[in-house]
Amino acid sequence: MFVFAFLLYLPTLRNGFVWDDNALIENFDVRTLDASTVKRIFTTNFWEASETQSGMYRPLTALSFHIDYQLHDSRPAGFHLTNALLNAAVCALLFLLLLEMFGRFDVALMSALFYAAFPMHAENVAWVSGRTDVLATLFMLASLWCWARWRNVGGVLALAGIFVFHAAALLAKEIAVVLPAVVATASLVSLRTSGASRPPRDRFVIAGMFVMVAMYFVLRREVLGSALLYFPRFTEGAAQAVALTLSIVAHYAYKLVFPYRLDAEADFMPPATLWNLHTLVGAVFVVAAAYSLYRWRRNPAFVFSVAVIACGLAPVLNILPLNQVLAERFLYFPSIGHVLLVSLAVASAMKRWRTAALAVFLILIAACSARTVARTFDWKDELTLFQKTVAVSGDNARARASLGGSLFARGRYEEALAEFRRATELNPSYAPGWSGLARTAGKLGQVDEALEDMQTAVNLDPNNALFYHNLGVLQFQARRYAEAAESFRRALELRPRHFHARFNLGLALYQQSDFSGAVRELTALENKDTDFVNAWFFIAESEARRGHQEEAARAATHFLSLHHADDAMTARAREIAATK
Repeated sequence: MFVFAFLLYLPTLRNGFVWDDNALIENFDVRTLDASTVKRIFTTNFWEASETQSGMYRPLTALSFHIDYQLHDSRPAGFHLTNALLNAAVCALLFLLLLEMFGRFDVALMSALFYAAFPMHAENVAWVSGRTDVLATLFMLASLWCWARWRNVGGVLALAGIFVFHAAALLAKEIAVVLPAVVATASLVSLRTSGASRPPRDRFVIAGMFVMVAMYFVLRREVLGSALLYFPRFTEGAAQAVALTLSIVAHYAYKLVFPYRLDAEADFMPPATLWNLHTLVGAVFVVAAAYSLYRWRRNPAFVFSVAVIACGLAPVLNILPLNQVLAERFLYFPSIGHVLLVSLAVASAMKRWRTAALAVFLILIAACSARTVARTFDWKDELTLFQKTVAVSGDNARARASLGGSLFARGRYEEALAEFRRATELNPSYAPGWSGLARTAGKLGQVDEALEDMQTAVNLDPNNALFYHNLGVLQFQARRYAEAAESFRRALELRPRHFHARFNLGLALYQQSDFSGAVRELTALENKDTDFVNAWFFIAESEARRGHQEEAARAATHFLSLHHADDAMTARAREIAATK
């Protein structure tokens, strides 16, 4: 099982970093791993090292990136190898869990095979940043296995494992908060208890797991300032909120039943009213699930599968707002219930039509495996990924903006401008589209238009540090240095460790001849010896302008030890260093 799952994702070892990988992995913080780094990981939000905001607390996932960097440096293959191994471990553990819970080798094997081949998981595995769900699910399954083992044979180690692995899952991704509900639902039906001298005390375990979830929310509040995620709602009013939730149910049901039309930006606009096809389909699925649960309530495997689907989907239905409406990666844990349902159906069919049912199942596995392998090549680089995404979802503002960002990174500014403009046309309230449009227009020298578009992005999302930074860059480009400095300060108020904002604030102050301020900001910059070597040059220049020749010479000498190009900055630094 492990080998089969690993081989399916072997092609990802040739892929690069894409999308969020650039912010989460290719940054200064990930290169270090010491006591202060570990402390920072466990006391800051998941995106702290980047220039992005979030309400996410996932220290174990962040720690795994740091460990990967120590093992593989910045080579993407090493990070992809870890993802493939973790996913293979999840598939193997799923087999062991189902075997332990229900004692049916055939159902456990078919479920694990189907889960390994399920194409909807490609985003989680082929994308390094998709590791969050993989790692959390691994620990959740380990906790569930310990619970099933404890029910069957008892033991202190199994009991301790329930809580240890649950805690690890909570620190990997927020989805683990649903695990006590899964256990509580499963415990309502009779599971296999061979070897147990008395019924296990599930209430004690379930209560303990809920206490752990409560402690986790307290920890989140201490670290992030909020126990819950904090994102704006996509809807207005209760009716539209219900319509959106039911529509999401319909979309996820479709993706579970037909996991072949894959879309990295699987998003859609919230329905305006309850009366639309997606909402009605979603309502039908909810009613059908409730009836089926009542009809087969005495079937432990069926109840468990429904519990996993329902509990796994509950946090991603935008009942509490998320940062996006829909995402394929959100199905990684809930799809465990789906593959178990399919395996139960196949096992039941095999009692009467053994050969035919087995043939259909093997064809399903072959088709899913082929689609999964093909999808791994779509994730080889950003341009390929988002060209594929736009081909599937061309009327999606997020997809267009993502493709625009990829084209921008390759210097194809005219094409990028067209994609960003299309994104703003599709969804005028999508702030990242306006931000990308502004950055691209600025690169093309259309500074006035760029400033107007960037201000639109800021107005749409006034708490986004990156937008203020981008506004400051454009103001700097227009030589409006005082305004640029204020924008950079606002970015730093929102994110004190926004490195580019601090560096650019130093430059803006330097341009205003505020040399003391420039020295203060540039000196406070954390990574001057790696990503911002030029900060030493402007410290030297600023100190020289202030008449502090000794400090200027010291900074210039340090700059020369790091900067080896034979250019005008080197020549000027030598002059400053010689005045000591």
